Amino acid sequence: MPITQKHGDYVRKLIASGVQGRAALILKKMHHADIADLFGTLTPSEATILVEILFTQKMADKVLLELPEGILLEILERMENDRAAELLASLESNDALLFLDTVPEDRRDELMELLSPAKRQSIEQLFIYPEDSAGYCMSTSYMSVTTELTAEQAVERIREQSEDVDVPYYVYVTDNDGRLAGVVPLRRLITCPQNTTIRKIMMADPFTVNANSDREEAAILARKYDIMAIPVVDDNHRLVGVIPGDSLFDVMEEEATEDMYKMVGLTEDDRIFSPVSTAFRQRFPWIWVNLFTAFVASTVVRAFQGTIESVATLVAFMPIVAGMGGNTGNQSLIVITRGIALGEMEFSSSLKAIFKEARVGLLLGLVAGTVASAVALLFPGDTDPVLLGLVIFLAIVGNMGLAGLLGAAIPLVLKALGKDPVLGSNILLTAFTDSLGYLLLLGLGMIIIL
Repeated sequence: MPITQKHGDYVRKLIASGVQGRAALILKKMHHADIADLFGTLTPSEATILVEILFTQKMADKVLLELPEGILLEILERMENDRAAELLASLESNDALLFLDTVPEDRRDELMELLSPAKRQSIEQLFIYPEDSAGYCMSTSYMSVTTELTAEQAVERIREQSEDVDVPYYVYVTDNDGRLAGVVPLRRLITCPQNTTIRKIMMADPFTVNANSDREEAAILARKYDIMAIPVVDDNHRLVGVIPGDSLFDVMEEEATEDMYKMVGLTEDDRIFSPVSTAFRQRFPWIWVNLFTAFVASTVVRAFQGTIESVATLVAFMPIVAGMGGNTGNQSLIVITRGIALGEMEFSSSLKAIFKEARVGLLLGLVAGTVASAVALLFPGDTDPVLLGLVIFLAIVGNMGLAGLLGAAIPLVLKALGKDPVLGSNILLTAFTDSLGYLLLLGLGMIIIL
């Protein structure tokens, strides 16, 4: 049942009162994602009791997987090694990695020693892949058959395999050497004539990713072709695992989060529940970058101090020119960054995209500049209102056009240089639009008005 504030308060009251049996009955009726929401309202001691109840009801693995990393780390720090190892043993290998990633390396080794040899080996096999690779997030629990079987034989083979598989929608077909030959949707397998061979009903050459490829490649394939799971192969095209749908959704979310963080110079270590020291350490270096770019903009302003003294009205329009350019540039930045992330951008189309965004910026600038210059005509003062309006119009049009161009060009240039296209791009863009905006406004003011 969906959780409400009333349910949450009641469960917390039961836990605080020591009525754990009644709390367990209510928790059994709740979805594990809703139970995870309770942890944000509990004290550390109440959270510990809730974890014990979840272990008793064999719900701990599913619930704890839903927790934010910061809360999960706090819970694992209070959990005894034996209990933590019990939790890891109940998880699929790829999910176990999510837990192990949150604990210090020395404790990770201790927990691994407490696992069975088979479980430890299955997890260690995933550790050999890079952290952001497809192999690192794949599951080794899936249904597979060989090409020479009939549909009836394949169904019997599947029944012999584990019921708790991460990919219940597809049956993967391999040859005698373990190389991936095709895939059969489970519905097609159980509805076709029983004597039909797997080779006849399988879809040959399915979409795959290499185990060492970036996990984002799998997410792009799933999103583009509406696939609920992506098979992972090695260099010899042998099937080594499958990235299930829930993991693909997690990858998409994490990649989107990573892109948003990098645009402002952060990493995913900085979360809502991260320690203050972690947040400070992550953000502090970029404060220096911001401070430097702010000094660049202030240097531009100081260079036109005489113009400002003569035409003080221009100061009132400085934040307008810079702000409009920054907004336009950010819009272009997001559009291009999304295109890169979705694989829509090729080098041959990069210049076309840049000039398209520049044209959009110019058109928006014409509209905004017209309105702003009309407002400038109403400003009282010694300055000729027509000349003042002309300066503001040209400054806004020029800055918004350049902002559209730069918003598209910055991530594409970073990508061409082999850098992450979103790394600090928002900060770089703001530095350019502020400095260029002030330069255009004050420079044009000096030329046209004075």
